[in-house]
Amino acid sequence: MCGICGIYQTKKIDEAELKEAVKKMNASQKNRGPDDEGVFSTFGALGHRRLSIIDLSKAGHQPMVFNVGKSDLPNIDANFRRSDFQKLVITYNGEIYNFLELRKELEKKGYKFKTKTDTEVILALYAEYGEKSFSMLRGMFAFGLWDEKNKKLFLVKDRYGIKPLYYYADSEKLVFASTVKAIAESGIAPVVKNPDAYIGFLLFGSVPVPHTTIKNVHTLSAGYYLEINENLNIKEVQYYNPLEYFNMGTSDVPSIDDNIRTSDVFNIVKKTRELLEDSVKHHLISDAPLGIFLSGGLDSSALAALASQILGGSTSLRKLNLLKLNTLSIVFDEKEFSEEYYSDLVAQKISSDHCKIKITKKDFEESLDEIFEAMDQPTIDGVNTFFIAKAAKQVGLKTVLSGLGADEIFLGYPHFRKAKILRKIQNLPKFLKPSLDLASLFGGRYKKLSYLKNSDILSFYLGIRGLFAPQEAAKILDIDEKEVNDFIINMGKSDLPRGSTSQILTANSQEVEPRQINPVNLLSYLELKLYLQNQLLKDTDFMSMYHSVEVRVPFLDYPLVEYLSSLPPEVKLNMGKSDFPKLNKSLLVAAVHDLLPPEILTRKKMGFTFPFQRWFKELSKIPNSPSSEAELLRRTGKFQIPHSKSHWSRFWAKVVLKNWKL
Repeated sequence: MCGICGIYQTKKIDEAELKEAVKKMNASQKNRGPDDEGVFSTFGALGHRRLSIIDLSKAGHQPMVFNVGKSDLPNIDANFRRSDFQKLVITYNGEIYNFLELRKELEKKGYKFKTKTDTEVILALYAEYGEKSFSMLRGMFAFGLWDEKNKKLFLVKDRYGIKPLYYYADSEKLVFASTVKAIAESGIAPVVKNPDAYIGFLLFGSVPVPHTTIKNVHTLSAGYYLEINENLNIKEVQYYNPLEYFNMGTSDVPSIDDNIRTSDVFNIVKKTRELLEDSVKHHLISDAPLGIFLSGGLDSSALAALASQILGGSTSLRKLNLLKLNTLSIVFDEKEFSEEYYSDLVAQKISSDHCKIKITKKDFEESLDEIFEAMDQPTIDGVNTFFIAKAAKQVGLKTVLSGLGADEIFLGYPHFRKAKILRKIQNLPKFLKPSLDLASLFGGRYKKLSYLKNSDILSFYLGIRGLFAPQEAAKILDIDEKEVNDFIINMGKSDLPRGSTSQILTANSQEVEPRQINPVNLLSYLELKLYLQNQLLKDTDFMSMYHSVEVRVPFLDYPLVEYLSSLPPEVKLNMGKSDFPKLNKSLLVAAVHDLLPPEILTRKKMGFTFPFQRWFKELSKIPNSPSSEAELLRRTGKFQIPHSKSHWSRFWAKVVLKNWKL
């Protein structure tokens, strides 16, 4: 896990100036990679900050140069003919979990490797297959790859947007990095406020792709890559589209209605368990200390139990990950928020080396400034990850597994069960639509139901996930409501956000129509594309990397996601009309029921939530506190401390907005 950056230019910049700009970007991303630093310059410059996870030796230094030449050349680095070689350079952030399998296949083709890194495998794979290699990678990744022979730079992002990648481009240069702040620090890209980013933040609770708070600095979308030639012509290609898998049927289910046979259910559960085990096994590969965030909920408990089982039967993995599985939990004084009882149950069941860290309102109060420093983009989420990543670092962990993604693919959120009725409401005759305005009279979360007056897919999603209604966002930003509505229209022109600038091509010609998908599966896709990519994954990345900790997400292993996406919603919600109880995420429960205590399987969904609402109220009453009412009001201007009927996230959004500096 690392921090990457680079500059590609057509107009020659002074080499010293170029290197200085990259060094500034590297310096701003030091927390992302405290173990090593590198700069490579030729066509422009690539920079890298390294957090060593695979092959901890100096052999993993980046940017990494790979020379592909004829086997009859005794020394590829000396006296070579240009026709005999292909020089590749990469700056890479992430983990490729199938790199050992890919390496074996490449070795059969004659490739020889000097390191034990997955980085070198990416380079060799590209040398063999070109752009087709990007879809062969299994893992989380973002990288810049320079192809010297073809004079092309590629910027590539993983399928679900687990790792970040931002860029700025004009007619003379392209600047990219793992963080928006690094691009701003380069001194090369102009820093101009982007009003659309703040509208998006208030609508979604995070800045949606492709926007950032800096004008013309874009987020590369998940499943896309940019191809930039020597004239700085940019081609944006979608090499992966998760929507395709929601329209596929699986051979395990002959019919998508409720009449699913017991044998069908058995096959689905068996396949799901196999995919889970395979994903966790791949995610356990690490040369650095590794552990699991164990909240006590079903998702993290399932990962911990699967990991314990896999480690128990694998001598080689045990050597890599110490003799005992490390688990880590956060506990609170506020008993209704603390899941200590459940995390202890699981830790005892799997005999893990379990560590508990208590977080108090004082910790939150004293960390406010640091939390804002860690944010790369405005968000209402991520504070929980800030503290648990900090705790992981304190106990010596460098890599941790998280249950992120399970709710999106196993349909764990309550609104999945409301998706059909909300879609029906959205499709009401026009003369009945004004009745939705009545709901907004109740204020707060009910105001967002006004989105359902529109029939497009983005409005369907905002009616469920929206943070503020358009009129509320306009009031907070002191702008005309038309600006907010125009933003929604522009973002939803094709129902879903696509790429940012430049020409967009699709690597797979198959066309998929979102409106044809069952509303439940449509919502699952939207959660993957919007909530996960724009908020959960982005926040997890910058909050964990602030503490130099790598977070892995086994539930977002693409073979598992694709299989679950292809299943009928009835299977994931209720296991059809089977004998399984209708528990939350019943398919996941069925797949791991033999590994966990019954209390974990049957408990109601709680979510990994901090007692923010209470903390805000209590801190606001402490005289001379950094979070006293006077201080909070100074930070939030006219906004009031949240009352019991208003969710804390709406207040926190205003605090973040007031304190945002970029």
